Amino acid sequence: MSFIGDIVAAKSAAAIGKYNAAVNTEQAKYWNKKAEQDRAIFHQLDRPRLVKQQNRDYSNFFVNTLMTGAEFSGTNYAMALAYKIEQGTDLVIADHNESIAFMENRNQSLLYETKALGDIYKGKLGKVTGYAKAAGSLLAMANTHYGWTNT
Repeated sequence: MSFIGDIVAAKSAAAIGKYNAAVNTEQAKYWNKKAEQDRAIFHQLDRPRLVKQQNRDYSNFFVNTLMTGAEFSGTNYAMALAYKIEQGTDLVIADHNESIAFMENRNQSLLYETKALGDIYKGKLGKVTGYAKAAGSLLAMANTHYGWTNT
């Protein structure tokens, strides 16, 4: 009668596989949405705020330079140019960091999608194994009952 337990185990394996796949699919959706939201926040809030702050800082630098009474040429111009280059570099670094964070979140999403597919396969494999064990158990019982063994 162990075949009954094998059939129940097979159905349970399939159900557990489906459940785990559903959980991992939801996790994949979460990470995908998180990646999209983080990117939108960066481009709509953080990056414009950084650019405004840089413009404010440069304006203060420019005014302070002019207040010295020196002409805006030569060394002062070179300092202003270096200041703009540093600000541009900071902006490029912020863009790069955002891209890396986006890719990490997207990769997390793909990882959960793959895990969900693995859970479905694992559940199907458990189901097939359980049914095969049940069939083997039934054949063994029939063999014993009808005396089909060659001894």
